[in-house]
Amino acid sequence: MKESTLQLVNYIMILALLVTLSLHLAMQAFLGVTGYAEALSYATALGRYREPLSVSLLAILLVAATYHGLFGLRNMLLEFRSGPRWDTFVTSATLGLAIVMLGWGLRTIVVAFGGL
Repeated sequence: MKESTLQLVNYIMILALLVTLSLHLAMQAFLGVTGYAEALSYATALGRYREPLSVSLLAILLVAATYHGLFGLRNMLLEFRSGPRWDTFVTSATLGLAIVMLGWGLRTIVVAFGGL
């Protein structure tokens, strides 16, 4: 994929991060809770994982943060050194790391949403 396309996707992920992180923090702080202690209680946290809107928000936040972070890491590593083998290695390694991170994160969200 072209670097310009990857950068455009990164800009979209930054926008998604801003929106979802703002909503996430608002939900933790003052939307649907009466105080800080209630917001941190286990029952409230688990209840949020059982709401489809909250689960969707967390999944989007996970995908956006993972892409944005690993895209930045990939760019730093590509600036550190260059060459076709290094480029292929770095891209493959960050893609593999992304799969692991998304798999583990989405698994956690699905298990909590399903009540297992």
